[in-house]
Amino acid sequence: MILASPSETSEDSTVADKTGELARIYCFKTGKEVAGWGAEPTSMRQATDSVEPVVGQALHERLAAFPHYAALPAESLARLVDSAVPRLIRQDEAALRQGEGSPSLFIVLTGRFKMTRSLSNGRSVLLALFNPGDLFGVKAGLGSGSSESTVEALENSLCLEVSRERLLAAMVEWPQLLGELLPILTRRVAECGNCAIEGTFYRVEPRFARLFLRLAESVGQLRDGAMFIPVSLSRQDLADMAGTTIETSIRILSRWGKEGVVVTLPDGFLIGDREPLARLCGD
Repeated sequence: MILASPSETSEDSTVADKTGELARIYCFKTGKEVAGWGAEPTSMRQATDSVEPVVGQALHERLAAFPHYAALPAESLARLVDSAVPRLIRQDEAALRQGEGSPSLFIVLTGRFKMTRSLSNGRSVLLALFNPGDLFGVKAGLGSGSSESTVEALENSLCLEVSRERLLAAMVEWPQLLGELLPILTRRVAECGNCAIEGTFYRVEPRFARLFLRLAESVGQLRDGAMFIPVSLSRQDLADMAGTTIETSIRILSRWGKEGVVVTLPDGFLIGDREPLARLCGD
C-alpha cells in the first residue's frame, strides 16, 4: 500500500518547528531551557531518550486541552505526565512494529500517524489514523504481547511515550488513576466496535460519508467556507478504511468530486458541502 505523497516541506525547517515546540514545553533537571534543537535534531532526540524530563505546568495544560484528558483531576493528570517522556518521531519512522513488543504506549501531541497491518498475502492495509490527542499502543504497551499492527509517523511528530512500568506503579500508588484512565484507554476499542457495526449493517456510501465526517471533526480546517482535511490518502487507503474495494472507492470519490461534495486535492480533501454526507449518515 502506498500513501499519497504529502506536500514537500524542507526537512530541516519541519524538524526545527517540532523540536522548537518541544523545547518550549519541556525543561530538564538542569533547570535550563533546551536550546539548539533545530540545529542538531538527532543529537537532541538522543538527549530526550537519556535524560528524564522535569514536566512543567505548560505540559499539564497542553494535555488537559485535549477533550479526553480535560476531565482528569489534576493529581491524576500529573501522575500520567510523570509516567512519560517526550519523543520526537520522524516522518516514516515506526513507533510500533507489527509482531514486536513495546514497553510503552503513546499520546500524540503534534503530527499524525497511520496504523497498518501486513496480511499473509503480502498486502498491507490501512486501519486507522491517529491525530493530536489520540492514544495508541495500548494493547502492546499495557500487556505482554506483541503489537498486531505497525504505527508510523506521517510527518515529524511529537509524542508522550508513557512507560508501562511507571504507569502501573503510579496506579498502585494512586488507585483511582486506573478508573479515571479507563474511558481513555478503552475509547479506541469502542470505536473499533462501532466500525464493525458500520461495516456489517451500513451500505458503502454511508461508510465513506461517516469516514469523511470523522476526519473533518478530528483534523478539519475551515477554508473559504469549506472544510479542508489536510491528510493525503490514496483511493486504496480510503477503501481499506471503509471496508470496500478500490474500484468502489474510485467510483464514489469521482462522483463526489464532480458534485463538489468531496474534492480531492494534492494535499488532502475539501468538503464543499457537508449536508449530503450528513444525509447519507441519517444525521
